[in-house]
Amino acid sequence: MKDKIHIFPYLSVWLVIPILLGGIIPIPIQSKAIAQVTQSDDSTSTQLGNAQNVTEQFITSLVQGEFEQARQYLSPSLREYISATDLQQKWQKLLGNMGEFVQFRQIRPVAVFDTYTVLVTANFQNSISDFVVTLDRNQQITAFDYLWLGNVQTSAEEFVDALSTGRYGLARSYLSPELKETFLPETLQQRWQTLLTTTGPFKQRSSSQVVRSSDSEVVVVNLEFENYTGSFAIVFNLLGQIVGVDFPQKQG
Repeated sequence: MKDKIHIFPYLSVWLVIPILLGGIIPIPIQSKAIAQVTQSDDSTSTQLGNAQNVTEQFITSLVQGEFEQARQYLSPSLREYISATDLQQKWQKLLGNMGEFVQFRQIRPVAVFDTYTVLVTANFQNSISDFVVTLDRNQQITAFDYLWLGNVQTSAEEFVDALSTGRYGLARSYLSPELKETFLPETLQQRWQTLLTTTGPFKQRSSSQVVRSSDSEVVVVNLEFENYTGSFAIVFNLLGQIVGVDFPQKQG
């Protein structure tokens, strides 16, 4: 039986309900409760408005081809690992499937504790697409997910290529939103470097194969390292997002 290095665990999706807390005001209890909610609502409304503006400006920069400007809306942890060229590559891939951007249909921000999720629906030339943009408490983007059924085999190969060339921010963009919460670019870098201490330097990616089931798709990508030749088993959900990666190791 082969030992395995588990790069990603399988994560459950947790539903988080935001709780709003107001300040203490020395007025009667009933009025106090109303004032607390109003104060909290006002503050939250401002933050949600900011999150919406940042998201709209980020996507508008992508639409206008200003990828370095779009990059400035990313959190520092992402900016360190993802370049303007990486953003351009992902955006052009999206346009290749959806056609040219036409207009926004809806932008709806939601507060979840100290982070913000912005749900975006946009018209493209060939279809209507939904986006999920996540921002941290500083109103900086930590994730940008678009929900469309891409080619998982191509995505798996591009994911491996991104890892092997040190483009960890780009590699992270293929992960599901749940995995992105745990695996920042620096985490992916650590996992990949740990793998290389066992396998030796990466040499090349060869063939790949798709294995389908009722609730997921697995792409087996054959890789060659200096000390070992083996395969990544990359698991995708039905939205074409990576939910797990498993690397079979040699015996001994």
